Amino acid sequence: MSGRRLTLVLVLGLLLLTSLVLTGGAQQGLAASRVKIRLATWAGVEEAKELQAILDQLNAKSGTYEIVQESSPAEYMTKLTTTLAAQTGADLFWIGQEFVPSFAQKGTLMDITDRLKTSKHPAARLDDYFPASLERLTYEGKVYGLPWINQPVMLFVNLDLFDKAKLAYPDETWDWDRFLAAAKVLTADKNGKHPDDKGFDPDNVQQWGFTLNGWPPVQMFIWQAGGDVISADFKSCPVDSPEAIKGAQFYVDLMNKYHVAPPLSVIRDRGFDTMYRNQQVAMFMGGAADDLDYKPTFRSQAFMIPKGPSGKRASFVWIGGMAINAKTKHPDAAFEAFLDLSDAIHHWKVVPPRRSLATKEMLLKLKPEKKHSIDAIVAAMEDTRGFRIFPNYAEWDSIFWNQFADPLINGRGTAEQLARRVRPLLEKTLGK
Repeated sequence: MSGRRLTLVLVLGLLLLTSLVLTGGAQQGLAASRVKIRLATWAGVEEAKELQAILDQLNAKSGTYEIVQESSPAEYMTKLTTTLAAQTGADLFWIGQEFVPSFAQKGTLMDITDRLKTSKHPAARLDDYFPASLERLTYEGKVYGLPWINQPVMLFVNLDLFDKAKLAYPDETWDWDRFLAAAKVLTADKNGKHPDDKGFDPDNVQQWGFTLNGWPPVQMFIWQAGGDVISADFKSCPVDSPEAIKGAQFYVDLMNKYHVAPPLSVIRDRGFDTMYRNQQVAMFMGGAADDLDYKPTFRSQAFMIPKGPSGKRASFVWIGGMAINAKTKHPDAAFEAFLDLSDAIHHWKVVPPRRSLATKEMLLKLKPEKKHSIDAIVAAMEDTRGFRIFPNYAEWDSIFWNQFADPLINGRGTAEQLARRVRPLLEKTLGK
C-alpha cells in the first residue's frame, strides 16, 4: 500500500471513529438529560407487556422523559397509598374513580387545571371528553387527572338461544317490560316450563334468562326508575323515594319473584360469567370491553341495556384514570409524560373517553373482533353515568352494600324496609 493511500485510510478511519464517538456522546447526553418518570399501575402480566410496548415507543421519541413502569396487580391501592404517604410514590399512577375525591382532598394529586388550559396537546382538550368520564376525575371544580377508559354496561346476548326461542334481538325500544318478557321465555325448568307456566319448578331450572349477584350495580336500576342514592348536592341519600324503591325491588325480583335469574348459591357453585359462557344464562350485563361477545363458542353480541320506567337507560360506567403525584420532583416532565401516555392509552383501550376517538372507525381498528357490537357500544356512550363520589365515599359504600344491597339480594328484607332503615346511616357519612 502506498504511503498516500495509507494516509487516506488512516484519515478516513479517524473521521469515522470521531463520528462514532460524537454520536455516542450525543446519545449518552440525550439519555442523561432525560428524567425518569415512574408509573404505578395495576396491570397484570399480559396488560403490562402491552403497556411496555407503548412506553418503549414514547420513550424513544422523547428527549424529556423516560417512563419506567411499576406494575402491582396485587394489593395495588394498599401499596400506592403507603408509598404516597411515605413520599416515595411514583410520579404518575393509575387511579379508579372512587379514590379521586379523597386523594384530592388530602393533597395527594396534582391540580392540573391550569396546565391543561394552556396546553395544545390533543389529550388536554377537555371539551372532547364525555362529561360522565371527566366528572369522575374532578373535585370541587378542579381537574386532578384524566380518564383513560370508559366501561359502560352492555347487555350481552346469546343469539343462538334467542333464535331457538324465536325471540327478536334487543333494540333501542327495549324497556324493563320487554326485557322481563324475554327473560321469562329464556328461562326453563327441567320439564321445559317457563316462569309463567302452570307447574313451573323454580328449584329445578336448567336455563335462566338473566343473572345478577350485586353486579350489575343496583344503583343503575334505581337511576333507570328515576331515583337516586346520593343527591347532586351531596346533602341527602333518597334511597327510600318511591322511584328508588321501585328500581331496587325490580332488581331483586328478577331473582326471587320472577325466577329469571339463578339463586346466589347456584352462581357461587358454577361461576358468574361462566354460566353465560356455558349457555346456562341467556343474557348477561358486563363491561363494553369484556370478551363475552367474541370469546364464547356460540354467537354472542352486545346490545344497549333496556330503558327503565322513567325512560332513562343510564348505563353505569366505570372510569379508569391517571393522575400526577403532587410531590413529584419533576412536575413539568411528569405533565408532558402524562399527556403523551394518556393519549397513547386512548388509542389502546376500549372504550376511549374522548368523543373524537369513541367512534365506530376507531373501535373497529382497536378491537375488530367486536365489530358486531360496536354500533351499540358507541350509542351507549351517550347515556352513561358514574357513581357520585365524595371524600368519605368508602364508608358510604360499605354501609350501602352491607346494610342495603347485600341483604336485598339475599332476601333479608324488601327494598322499602331496608331503604328506610339505611337512609339515616348513609346520610351521616355525607358531612364527614
